[in-house]
Amino acid sequence: MGCFDSVWVKCPNCGIENDVQSKSGECLQENYDLDNCPDDVLANVNRHSPCHCECGVMYEVDVLNRKTIML
Repeated sequence: MGCFDSVWVKCPNCGIENDVQSKSGECLQENYDLDNCPDDVLANVNRHSPCHCECGVMYEVDVLNRKTIML
C-alpha cells in the first residue's frame, strides 16, 4: 500500500463529507479540506473520480475553483 494524502470534500447535493486520495505532493498521510489543501496535493485529487456519494450523486472536484461539482 502506497502513501497518499486525503482531501475531505462535501457532496454538492447532500453535504456529506467523503475523502478522496491524492498521490501528488509529499504524501505524508495528511488530511485536508478544499480550503487548506496545498495546490500540489489538489492537482491529483480527481484521480479516482467520479466520487459516488451515498445519496446517489456522482461528482468531482473543480480544482480551479476549489469546489465540488455534480456530473
